[in-house]
Amino acid sequence: MSASAADATAAGLSRFVPIAAWLPRYDRSWLRWDVVAGLTVWAIVVPESIAYAVIAGVPVEYGLYAVPLALLGYVVFGGCRQLFVGPSATVASVSAVALGDAAGSSPSASQAVVLSAALALMVGVIYVLLGLARMGFVARFFAKPVLDGFIVGLGLFIAVGQLPHLVGIEKPEGNTVHIFVTTLRDIGSWEWTTVAVGILSLAALFAFARFAPKAPGALIVVAASIIAVRAFDLTSHGVQIVGEVPTGFHFASWSEISWDQLRDLLPGALAVILVGFAQSIATAKAYGAKNGYRVDANQELIGYGAANIGAGVLQGFTVTGSLSKSAAAEEAGGKSPVLLAITSALTVVTILFLAGLFRNLAEATLAAVVIHAVSGMIDFPKLARLWRTHRDEFVLAAGALLGVIVFDILPGVVIGVALSFALLIRRLDHPYVALLGRSRDGTRFEDLTAHEDATAVPGALIYRFESPLVFANAEIFSDGVLGAVAEADPAPEAVILDFESVPDIDSTGDDALIELQGTLQDQHIRLLVVRAMSDVRELMSRDGAMDAIGADNVYPTVREAVTSLS
Repeated sequence: MSASAADATAAGLSRFVPIAAWLPRYDRSWLRWDVVAGLTVWAIVVPESIAYAVIAGVPVEYGLYAVPLALLGYVVFGGCRQLFVGPSATVASVSAVALGDAAGSSPSASQAVVLSAALALMVGVIYVLLGLARMGFVARFFAKPVLDGFIVGLGLFIAVGQLPHLVGIEKPEGNTVHIFVTTLRDIGSWEWTTVAVGILSLAALFAFARFAPKAPGALIVVAASIIAVRAFDLTSHGVQIVGEVPTGFHFASWSEISWDQLRDLLPGALAVILVGFAQSIATAKAYGAKNGYRVDANQELIGYGAANIGAGVLQGFTVTGSLSKSAAAEEAGGKSPVLLAITSALTVVTILFLAGLFRNLAEATLAAVVIHAVSGMIDFPKLARLWRTHRDEFVLAAGALLGVIVFDILPGVVIGVALSFALLIRRLDHPYVALLGRSRDGTRFEDLTAHEDATAVPGALIYRFESPLVFANAEIFSDGVLGAVAEADPAPEAVILDFESVPDIDSTGDDALIELQGTLQDQHIRLLVVRAMSDVRELMSRDGAMDAIGADNVYPTVREAVTSLS
């Protein structure tokens, strides 16, 4: 094979297997930093993965099983060098709901394990197929304000779901609001020793986060809880513990699952992908921008797919990107994805030799770990900012939030997607338009409404339309232009359409332009188009709008169009 052919092969491989690009260039001086960061992340991952297993509805050891191959899968196929992909409260909760839909309210432990693992494999395969089909745009199905509201609702859903474990009572049935109200109403049934353990654990976790953020707070609190249970015989005072946690890998039989159950898991798999990908890609792109490289959404889909397949192979549950663990790794000095491989190896050591140490862990402490982990999701200030600045977006965010806490997670996902499309349709249906005039110093053209010192150009109506010109708003566009012409006094000699902010045009939009040209021509008014993007000009040419308007009436700038009227 020639050198050029070898280079081409290597380039092709690195495109689909990013580790082939960065590993040969790995600087060995980074290793000590990656080891420290790997240890730091391991100290967070172990207690949180055990806690997330409780959310997912599987035995706690399977939270650890979800880690090793998931991390390695993302190391090999993922494109963001700072992102941690592993167990998450978000997708663990969606997994639990999907599990319930497929197996009913009380599946056996082994059935819960194989259903959760099958869901992870299904999610992984769909992710990979979406990536190969270059469907990275699916993240846009959740508008950011709707996603913000959904995440707050999900945080409340998870936190409130852990409150009964924090106070030592059985978890009530019903939605989040009912669970919260019932838990408070049953205060007479609370186990006060359990309450003390839970509150002390929660306070310690927040104290570590506030005063010693680099310390492995979750691991320290978990260790202290295990020691306290043994030292003070807390089980005899009503404190429930995790119980036996076997060392080594112990797999359930795949025969526990049926084809009908696999079919019933599909809606849950799609929900995991929608929520998990929207969160993960936002974090990955933020780190890419911060560190000066581009994150390919389609490659990320493949990376998340490999991670979920890895989790499913070891019978773990679904995984996704984590901002908190990614930030912890960066703060600890991590330089590359090698730190994830180190965390993976340490987790295997934990499974093989250390898992039994968690037998005496208080369930109240586990609940505290979960509540602390999701506390960052409950970002009311972000919703308050929407209330102050974009009331319509706040309404959508609040709708997604209420959808989760009133109806449940999967209905909340459906509501979130529906609200996202509602926001898109509203944006298309209510585009911003502006009439432009010459600035006071004559150097530019400005919105006459926003700039009182700008003056209209005599004989010209300059109309800026800030939206794709498509079927949803083509009539609004035409009515807006003709309405502005009717209100102008004196009537303009020409209408100049500023298309700088029109990224797309469909056949309905083209027809609207053609009809507008005919109507204005009947009124002896010339129609000009300026600053249209190349794609838009091509579409106008293809559909006939350019022929109707005339190529000599299309200009690169507003100034040139105005000059042509002289």
